[in-house]
Amino acid sequence: MKKLVASLVLSSVASSVSAVTIYENGSSSVNIGGYLGVEAFYQEGFGSGEDNDSSFELQDRASRIRFSFEHALNPNWVAGAQLEWGFNSVEKSDPLFNNRLGNIYFQSDSGGSIRIGKQWSAYYDVAVWTDQFWKFGGDASGTYDGRNGGDESGMGRADDAITYRNSFGGFNLGLQYQFENDDSARDYGYQVSGTYGFDFGLSLGLAYAESAYNSNNINYVGDASQDTAESWLLGLVYDSDGVYVAGSYGEYKNLSSFFSDVADKATGLELIAMYNMQGAYTMFMAVITT
Repeated sequence: MKKLVASLVLSSVASSVSAVTIYENGSSSVNIGGYLGVEAFYQEGFGSGEDNDSSFELQDRASRIRFSFEHALNPNWVAGAQLEWGFNSVEKSDPLFNNRLGNIYFQSDSGGSIRIGKQWSAYYDVAVWTDQFWKFGGDASGTYDGRNGGDESGMGRADDAITYRNSFGGFNLGLQYQFENDDSARDYGYQVSGTYGFDFGLSLGLAYAESAYNSNNINYVGDASQDTAESWLLGLVYDSDGVYVAGSYGEYKNLSSFFSDVADKATGLELIAMYNMQGAYTMFMAVITT
């Protein structure tokens, strides 16, 4: 199946993600931050035949509130925790808040970082470069796998996960393991990513993710033969002097998107270009195709 999505955000009001320190004593700090986003979104040409339609809606744009805590264990290591909830700023929702992130971590400049809990995945270290769209971001990079209606493959915000990240010169390594979850029929998941950044603004990256599911679990989605999902993602980004250009190409096996059927095989391409004007990114090109 091939799909080309084009959209236009006619107007938007959104603050940048920001944070303020509400407590600090030299070795410990507590911060609160977040993001408030609202957009007027026009879309036409979706559906087919008599169902072909258009819409013009006021929508929330992933508004969120975040709390973080850090404590210096010694001159080399820091321990911290992060909590983040999303909310709908334009209409009533149930529940009012939904969990986006919740993790603890330990990190040092030389030893890297270990993070445990719900967090941005190792796969996302590459996928984030093109997940900058106002709408439909990450759809073609496989980031938001929709088995059971959520990110069960852990390729976006991974739950029940432990990650390790470290940098060696310009090379950045990410490793992830995702534990069993009966609610999503997941047996396990693992990921590895690597990126390399050049000093003139160009970065290249490659990520791999695999998730295995128990086809005998009552919550399993898909045919019995689709119990293992695999994803490869190749990405690049150029970010310098106000110019931001990024692209990603992925090949996927047994992935789905937002309750859609599990696809035996699929490919995806995302391209985006932005220009920084007086501190605010202005998008002038965005393409998603699967």
